[in-house]
Amino acid sequence: MTLLRQNDINLILNSEPYSFAHNFFEAHGPSLCATAVRVQNSAKALERAVAYKAQPYRGLVGPNERELAAVRAPDGSLIYLVDADAQGRTIYETDFNLKPAPATPGPLGRIDHMAMALPPDALDNWVLFYKSILDFKADDEVVLPDPYGLVKSRAIRSRCSTVRLPLNISENRGTAISHALSTYRGSGVHHVAFDCEDIFATVNHAKEAGLPLLDIPLNYYDDLAARFDFDDEFLSELAYYNVLYDRDANGGELFHVYTEPFENRFFFEVLQRKGGYAGYGAANVAVRLAAMAKARSGAGHKARL
Repeated sequence: MTLLRQNDINLILNSEPYSFAHNFFEAHGPSLCATAVRVQNSAKALERAVAYKAQPYRGLVGPNERELAAVRAPDGSLIYLVDADAQGRTIYETDFNLKPAPATPGPLGRIDHMAMALPPDALDNWVLFYKSILDFKADDEVVLPDPYGLVKSRAIRSRCSTVRLPLNISENRGTAISHALSTYRGSGVHHVAFDCEDIFATVNHAKEAGLPLLDIPLNYYDDLAARFDFDDEFLSELAYYNVLYDRDANGGELFHVYTEPFENRFFFEVLQRKGGYAGYGAANVAVRLAAMAKARSGAGHKARL
């Protein structure tokens, strides 16, 4: 297992054979098989989860590894309930051989949210699961346009709002959500969002590293010019970096950019929030989904050639 870290982001790549991760990969392909949620007391969190009929999980514990409390999510993936040990160390400090941190920290700060694709009849089940097992709260449901149909989304979040999970369903077979379900062969995370303090510097760093970013059509920025009083230089900067923009009723702002889908399954988002913006850029969903549909059709055309 390899731990990739940047500031408060911790991603584990698990290629261990004869493991839960390997079996999950065999069933679903490239996917997120487990999530770790930090809690104050893992024993009490597990006791609450089991009291609400969650299925506990006990895996093999290797040398120098800590036994972790875990339950199965409705899709069969794992949710680890983790806390610090008696010495105040995290699981990353106890279970991995950490290399010295780089002198200059990377541009990404933390995981802002993870969005999930669910079958149409599974939304209520997932909302109930998180509200009962982890005492999350649920936001209001919103309807989002996809070029091939409608998508319903309802975000759930921890009481402190540091863990946020938009849950998405669609009854139309051609939408991005339905496509993700088909590729993944079931429910699962279809994108992970990271936050940053300077969206343009971060995206420039990503472009220089060769990260394939989702192309946003130029007419989107013509529409922004009509909606907001931006000067041409700022609009050109947004367009050059493929950055989407949204503003809420209180003046909060969101800047966000997307990668191209990985293995036709999931993708990553980089965002910057300003002025207390708390949403997920619903105003830009139609543009993003149309751009992804175009990218999918382009990839299919290249494959046929």
